[in-house]
Amino acid sequence: MVAINLFHEPSFSEKLAAMKCPTQAAALLAAMFTFCARFSHQGEPQEETNCRATHYLNLALRLIDDAMKECGDRTPPLCVLQAAILTAFCQLTQGVLGRAWRTLGTCVRLAYEMNLHLVDVQHPRNVVDIDRWCADEEKRRAWWAIWEMDVFATAIRRTPTAVAWSQMEVLLPIEDEYWFARTPRSSCFFQQDPTRRWQALEGSGNESAKAWFIVINSLMKEAQRISSPRGVPGRRPQSETVNEARQHLEVIANAVRCFQLALPSHLKYMQQPLGFEARKPGEVTSQRQAHCSIYNIYVMIHLARLMICRYDVFKGRFRVNLPTSREGCNDDSPCTANDGQHPRAREYFDAAGDILAIIHRSSDDHVRYIHPFLSNAIWLASAVNLMRSQLCSPAGTLRSVLASGR
Repeated sequence: MVAINLFHEPSFSEKLAAMKCPTQAAALLAAMFTFCARFSHQGEPQEETNCRATHYLNLALRLIDDAMKECGDRTPPLCVLQAAILTAFCQLTQGVLGRAWRTLGTCVRLAYEMNLHLVDVQHPRNVVDIDRWCADEEKRRAWWAIWEMDVFATAIRRTPTAVAWSQMEVLLPIEDEYWFARTPRSSCFFQQDPTRRWQALEGSGNESAKAWFIVINSLMKEAQRISSPRGVPGRRPQSETVNEARQHLEVIANAVRCFQLALPSHLKYMQQPLGFEARKPGEVTSQRQAHCSIYNIYVMIHLARLMICRYDVFKGRFRVNLPTSREGCNDDSPCTANDGQHPRAREYFDAAGDILAIIHRSSDDHVRYIHPFLSNAIWLASAVNLMRSQLCSPAGTLRSVLASGR
C-alpha cells in the first residue's frame, strides 16, 4: 500500500492461516484484490480494468458488512478493520463522495471500538514481549492509515476531523525494515503543539518516512483549517480574529521551516531525478519506495506552504486585488516576484512552482506510484500556476501555454 504498509509481510501467510472465520478472510482478500486490480493487467482496455476493480470493491464491501453482522455486539478483529481501510482508501482515490465518506466513518468507529487510539497508553520503556510489540505496531499502522484518510477527506470537504487529535496515545510508526525484522525501534507520540512535533520525532531517532509524512501532513491540515474554513456564509471575521489567525499561521510556517531542516537526509529532495525503480528480489525496501517517500514529503511540504499563504492572499488583512491582465498590475497585486508584491503572495506562487518542479524531474509513469491523495495537491498547484501565468505574463502567453498542452 502506497500510503502505509498495513501488514507484517514476513508473517502475513500465517495471519491468513490463523483466521478461523471464512467471511473475514474473504473480506480481507477481496479488499486487497480491489487495491491491486487496477494494475494487474497492463495493456488491457481501461474499462475492463475499472470493471474488475469495481467488482472486487463491491464484493469486499458486502463481505465486510457480513463479517460485522456475524460479530454482532462483539468487537470485530483487526483484519475486518484492515479490509475496511483498504476499501475506504480505494473509494477515496476515486473521490471524497458519499460512499467513500461513509466507509471512512465506519473505519473511524471501528478503530475507536477496538481502542486503537489507546494502543500505547501504558507504553513500556523497554520492550520485553516481541510478539506483542509487533502486534501493536500493526495496530498503529491501522490507526495512522485512518488518521491520514481522515485528514485528506476532511481537507477536501472542509469539515472538522472525525479523529480527535487531543485524545491519541499512539506512537508514530517506525521504519518497515525494523518491524519486518522484529527489531524494536524507539518512536514518539504525536504532540499537540505543532512546534514540538518535529522536535519529538527528531529526538526519538525514528526516521520512518511515514512518521515524518504524518507530521508535515498535520501541519498542512492545521494551516488549511485556518486559511480555508467552512464558516457561516456572509460572516466576515473580526479584526482580532484575523490577527489571531495570522499569528497561528506564522507559528505553523515556522514549524514547517524547522521540519525541513530536521528532515533526515535520505528523505530530502535534492533536485535529483526520481526514477521509481521496482524492488529487486531480496530487498526489503526499493528505490521506488524511497523515491515515493521523498516525493510525498516534498509535495506535502509545499502544499502546507500553499495553505499557510492562502490566508493572506485571499482572506487576511493583506488580501490582494487580483488584476485581470498584465496592464492592471500595481504594487499591491501579485503580478511578479519583484514588483512590490506582498511576501506571502510571492511565496504562494513559489510553493506552487516548487510542487510542479518535482514532476518534471520524475519518471513519466511516476503517477502510478506516488500517493494517490497528492493528485489534489498537483491539481491545486497547476491551477495556481495557471493563474500566475494569466496575471503575470504578457498578453497572448497564456494562450500559447494552453495550446502547447493540447
